[in-house]
Parts: sequence; structure tokens; C-alpha cells
Amino acid sequence: MSRSVAILYAADGYVSQGRAMLGRRVAGDSFLNGLLRHGGLESLVGLMLNDREAQGFPAEIQARAPGLQVRTAHYEDQRPVAEAGTLFLPGPGLESYAYWRRRSGNQRAFSLCGVTHTTSTDRVMDALAHSLTAPVQPWDAIICTSRAVQSMVRRQLQENVAYLQSAMGATRAGVPMLPMIPLGVDCDAFRRDPALGAAYRQELGIGAEDIAIILVARLSNATKFSPLPMFLALQKAAERRGRKLHLLLTGWIEGDGSRPAFTDAATQACPNVKVHLLDGQNAEIRAKAWAAADIFTLPVDNVQETFGLAPVEAMAAGLPVVVTDWDGFRDTVEDGVTGFRIRTLMGGNGNPIATRYHMGADDYNAYLRGTSQGIAMDIGAAADAYYRLAEDANLRRQMAEAARLRARRVYDWAAIIPQYLALWQEQARIRAKATEFAPLIPGRQPAPTRPDPFMLFADYPTHRLDPKQRVTLVPGANLDLLRQRAGIPGAVSRGQLLPSLNGFQIMLERLAQGSMTAAELGGTLPPDQRARAAIGMVWMMKIGLITIAPAEEAQPA
Repeated sequence: MSRSVAILYAADGYVSQGRAMLGRRVAGDSFLNGLLRHGGLESLVGLMLNDREAQGFPAEIQARAPGLQVRTAHYEDQRPVAEAGTLFLPGPGLESYAYWRRRSGNQRAFSLCGVTHTTSTDRVMDALAHSLTAPVQPWDAIICTSRAVQSMVRRQLQENVAYLQSAMGATRAGVPMLPMIPLGVDCDAFRRDPALGAAYRQELGIGAEDIAIILVARLSNATKFSPLPMFLALQKAAERRGRKLHLLLTGWIEGDGSRPAFTDAATQACPNVKVHLLDGQNAEIRAKAWAAADIFTLPVDNVQETFGLAPVEAMAAGLPVVVTDWDGFRDTVEDGVTGFRIRTLMGGNGNPIATRYHMGADDYNAYLRGTSQGIAMDIGAAADAYYRLAEDANLRRQMAEAARLRARRVYDWAAIIPQYLALWQEQARIRAKATEFAPLIPGRQPAPTRPDPFMLFADYPTHRLDPKQRVTLVPGANLDLLRQRAGIPGAVSRGQLLPSLNGFQIMLERLAQGSMTAAELGGTLPPDQRARAAIGMVWMMKIGLITIAPAEEAQPA
């Protein structure tokens, strides 16, 4: 059986080279490579957001998977997506694509499969809420990458279901499947070169007895983590150890006012730790830093995080990890086996924070800073974890090997992609037999939030085009005149909505034989262009090639 899948494609979601290393972008890039390598695909369909993306898609895929059949699809034609059976979305928002599918008249045409990355933005929270009233079907899914985010998504949906029940007496909602599948990594890409690491340690002045702790992340105390607790814990460990610790801050400081929290704070809070600020967007520097490190750490305390790829990358690199007991880290890191998870605490009344964000008084960064301020890690436990690993080489080796094996067994794309394939097969089985949510209503708009504008604004014009109205060619009008007037600036606004040049030629040649009704003229076009016939006629009237006389039966709009 031929295996195909369709993905919503935009380079921003799947190409990380030359772009800022945002978690969702790195994850999308890695996922696409994993799918192409381990999916056993015979073809890949890319649903394009725009024509510019369509130009780059085939070359991007061929560079990664030479010989794979590649097809592009556009919003005007759902058939390639329906033939693939599943449309993968690189985010959790299903609403727009559920309505898009509904416009085809067949809600069983294909399944939707989204995935969570950051779920704390107002846009994502709104998208989850709107999915309940959108035509999201039982065969659609939002993949949750960790148990923590699965719980968050379920809680968000439950709160909105309760509201709909109270406000409208709703008895059903468009609740998708919420399977839990973690993100993956290419473990082979994180093999460390000992010689490279030794040379970089010497370059940075890291002695043989010194311990290098690496952190790979976006350096933002607004959107990633508060570094002060880590600095305090490292200082405690360094004082207890009596020998130097090095911290390799491998990332980039965002322009959100975070710099003092990573530079000045380090100087004040951990004077016994040598902090190296390294350019984490430089692939060569990242490789050297990974190779030079003894321990990985990432003390995230921010709700922006949902899974956390960096600890999995560190495990793939064969490093013991020290992370907070937080979100996806609670799944990926086995406490006491592959590293240490440090206890976290959250508390307070968050409604003032939510209210300010909801009303626009606070932006997203302020919302995250507010929530993060109410989250703490156990500094003493973190200091003890750093100290134990720094002092015990055998423990480091033992945990590093356990981490490496766990990453390959559980999180390599070779283990993750089969879970995606199994989910897509399960969605197809459900699509074949489950009861449809919100069936189409004859005579009603399939997408009431974005209806046909010619229906919605029907009372604006004198008349609407009626199939019985007669269409007459203006003397001298022909295809050459159409080309000439179409070339006048402003004459064509959205050419892709009009019939093809050949379609216009057919209509003009037929009208040269005599006037006819709009219905008859539209019927002269090939079947694949008939849906564009009416707007094509109105446009020809707009540029002075034809006249359309109201039929006697037609009533003013």
C-alpha cells in the first residue's frame, strides 16, 4: 500500500538553518528529517500557505530525501490532501483547517493532526477554545508532547466545555483526540568528539580537574527561565567543592531586557563559577561546547516550555543532566538514573496575571514573567546535585551511559515516527466509522465565521448575478482586448480567482455567436473552471467587455 502524508508547509516551521533557534523551529526541522528518514513514505504533499513557499518546497524536500515524490497543494484544491488521508499541522490550532475541510462538503475527506509546542500564548489558548465549536471531528488529533502539557490541554478544553454548557446548554463539542507522543531527536547528530572537546576546554581555560556544566537554550528570563536560582545553587556547589566550576552558557540573549539577569547576576551570585557566554546559534561553537562539557543543566521555571528538547539532546550526547522537575522534563529525565530532577513549587492567585494579559494591559513577556515569579526550585537540592556529579566521576559516567541509552531507545526518531504512523492509521480507522460532529446543513454556509462574501453582503448591490440574466458581448470585444485591459494597472486584483485565459477565450468566442444566459455561458467552460465562471463574467463586465442585463424574473437584492 502506498504511504503518503500531507503537511502544512512554511519554511519558518521546518527550516532552522540561518534562522533564530526557536524550539518549535528546531523541533519542526528535526521532525521533518525524522519523517523522511523513518516514515517509509512514497510521497509527501505540502499544503502551501502562499506561492513563495510553493517555490521552495520541492527543492527543500529533494535535498533531504532525493527521489521522494513531492506534490504541492493549495487551498483551492483539497484533493491531494484527501488522497494522502492526513494533514499534519506544526501547531495545535485545528479550527481554520476543520472549516476548510468542511467547505469541501465532505468532513471525512481527511484527518487533521496538530502538535503542541508552546501552549501559553493567548493565540494558542484561544485556538484550543475555538476548536470546541469548530467542526473538529473525533478523527482529528492534537499530539501532546508530555503528560504535563496533555493535562494542560485537557484542562483548558474542560473549562471551556463547562462554559458552553452553562451559556448555551451545549451537549456536544468538537473535542479532538489528545494522544501523548514526545518530540524526537537524531541521536547520531549529538555524538561528541573527545579531541574537539579537549581542545575547546584548553581554549576556554578549563583544567583537567575542573568541571564544565553546559546549558543550551535561549537566554531569556522572560520566556525561558530565571537564572538566579541556578547561579545560587552553582555557587553553593563550588564553595562546597573547593575547586573551580565552569558554566557554558550556550545560547543567545534576547533583546527583552534579559542581559543583566545573565551577566551582572552571575557576577554577583556565583563569583566562584567561571561563566562563559557562548554563541549558541553558531553550529561549530555548539558542537565544541557539547564536546567539552561534563554535565548538562536547564532549570526551567516558565510555562512557555512544554517539552524541552535540550535535555534529550544532552542525553543523546551522553551527558548526565540536572533539570527542574518541570513540564516535559518530568517524562524525559529519570531522576537518579539519567540525572537529577530538582523539586519545584508553584503558588499564588494567578487571576490578576491572567486578567492583565487578557485585557491587553500586559504583553506576553509580562504574563510569563508574572507566572515565573510564582514558581521556585529547591536551590539546596540543585546545589547537592551539581556537587555530587562534580565530585563523582563514576556517577557521571554511569548516568551519562544510562542517558545515552534512554535517548536512543525512547527519543530517537526511529522510535518516535512509528508512533506517528500508528496514530495516523488509527485516525483513518475512526474516520471510517465514527459519528460526525456538526454535520453540514443544506442551504447553510459551511463556515459561518467566514461565509461567502457575496452571500453576506447581498444587500449592498442593485442586483446579484442570476443564472437567467442575459450576457451580451460589447462590439469589438475579443481576447486581444481582454489581454490589453487586463494589463492596465489595477485591472486584475486576484487573478487566481478568475477562469484561465483559455476559459475566457471559450466564453468570448461563444458570445460572439450571440447573447446567452449566464447559466448557459458558464456551462461552456471545462468542469474544473465552472466554479469561477460567475466571477469571471462580472469581471468582464467590470472592464467593459460584456453587458449583463437583469432578467425579468430577477428581483433587486
